[in-house]
Amino acid sequence: MRRTAPALLALFLLAGCGTAAPTIDVAPPTGTAGDALASVGGIDIRDAAIAPADDAEGGIAHPAGSEVALRFVAVNTGDAADRLVSVSSPLAEDVDISGERALIGGATLLVGGTGSTVPAGAASVTRATVTLDDLRQALSVGPTYPVTLTFERAGSVTLELPVDDPEGR
Repeated sequence: MRRTAPALLALFLLAGCGTAAPTIDVAPPTGTAGDALASVGGIDIRDAAIAPADDAEGGIAHPAGSEVALRFVAVNTGDAADRLVSVSSPLAEDVDISGERALIGGATLLVGGTGSTVPAGAASVTRATVTLDDLRQALSVGPTYPVTLTFERAGSVTLELPVDDPEGR
């Protein structure tokens, strides 16, 4: 009996070691499935996409010649101020940027209707709109399309942006 008690105790303790508690990801969601994410320098880009069409017909979300808004969140994770200098894409004849472009250290720039939450502890929040004007081709839900964001200090990053699906597919 003396030998079996320690063996039973060891077996009992080991049985509890074989099952681990499930891990839970508590990070807040950063957008819908398919949204583009990237980092350049001290700038994190998330929830990036091309705005959905109000009335897509025949698989075309945005016809050639139209204009379309972009949406994204830019978070300056560093201490140094930065600024969105330009946005370009081979999709458009021109790109229009309006609103605030500056990002002080710790600040968040919301572009378009993001539906995203502002990161906790953001130093400030600014808003801007970016529109791709006179599309050179029709855009559809499904494929991704290149758009380059250029920041004064962080540099440039090219993202492959999906067209948001208003049906959430």
